[in-house]
Amino acid sequence: MATPMPETKGKARAGAAAPASFMKSLFSGRLETGLVFPYTRQDGESRETLRLVLESFRSWARERLDGGAIDRAAVFPEAQVRELKELGLLGLTIPEEYGGAGLSITSYCRLMEEICHYCASTCTIVGAHLGIGSKGILLYGSEAQKKRWLPAVAKGDLLAAYALTEPASGSDAASLKTRAVWDEARRVWVMNGGKRFITNGGKAGLFTVFARTEIGGEDRISAFVVTRDLPGVSTGKEEDKLGLKGSSTTDLYLENVPVPKDNLLGEPGRGFKYAMEILNDGRVSLAAGAVGGSKEMIDRAVDYAKQRRQFDRPIAEFEMIRDKIAEMMTGTYAAESMVYLTTGLAERGDVDYSIESALSKIVSSENAWRVVNHAVQIAGGNGFIKEYPYERYAPS
Repeated sequence: MATPMPETKGKARAGAAAPASFMKSLFSGRLETGLVFPYTRQDGESRETLRLVLESFRSWARERLDGGAIDRAAVFPEAQVRELKELGLLGLTIPEEYGGAGLSITSYCRLMEEICHYCASTCTIVGAHLGIGSKGILLYGSEAQKKRWLPAVAKGDLLAAYALTEPASGSDAASLKTRAVWDEARRVWVMNGGKRFITNGGKAGLFTVFARTEIGGEDRISAFVVTRDLPGVSTGKEEDKLGLKGSSTTDLYLENVPVPKDNLLGEPGRGFKYAMEILNDGRVSLAAGAVGGSKEMIDRAVDYAKQRRQFDRPIAEFEMIRDKIAEMMTGTYAAESMVYLTTGLAERGDVDYSIESALSKIVSSENAWRVVNHAVQIAGGNGFIKEYPYERYAPS
């Protein structure tokens, strides 16, 4: 079957030497200390730029970002997202030549961490848009594709989403069933299938979609850019979630969608590899968000422990309370260290950080559960009352 070829190839090259990996080396019995020592640090210019971005965000968030109100309303925060767009925060990682700020993954993760002090739903919206939704175009798109879509993504005019998961394909992503068949007469890929749990699903105008294709007589996964305006694209009802209530999560339906030839992303048949590499950045940014939520819970717990008095003294003086706070702080310090060591590896450009990214997500999210649990215990009965923020900070 004839298959159209893309304008440019993805960054991976057949036969290229595998990049170095600290964690993979450990599994092979080698300690590659040169990859992690000294601990990576941003240069002065990057730190100053990040400081300005964080100051701008904090100033806005203190006045405009009420995570509790967003979760109680359980509605996508249109006004706040519009204001994030006006602040330029929906294009931070998009290169300057396409209208973005071109910030590094370290700076992006610091912003994600900061957002989670205020609202995890908003953090999820931004993460789905920049961390995974548009990342495929940035990594594997042709120059024409980047010029076509990234300026609108950077402005926030085109919200992005990532469509990999299916009803019968979760952790086993390679078993996905969505299929795209090349129609030579129309010069389009005809796509049929459905995706599940798509963050930003109800609001996104652009989806990075993964589908099975026949390439050289073999059944292989390819990646596509699918826009909402294509015939046959629709989304389902908003999911009623336990948390992250302000973020849009829906199914994505694809019925005989005529995906243009030029919407094929990267090389045909390499979609599964692309999907996994896109998730590397997505995982570490979610880990950064979990660190931010943990820090907020530590601050709340410490403040409460200082104010709450029992037996004529603040409960912060009791050894049991101090032990809980110490565990919260040491676990969060370790998680934070993992996250920014991983972003440092990512910025080198010659390191495989896939295992480190996955470990960061696991450690940070599990630490967040422990931190929230300790914060609830320190708060006593108040920890069970909706007036207080504790339920919103449990990682979903």
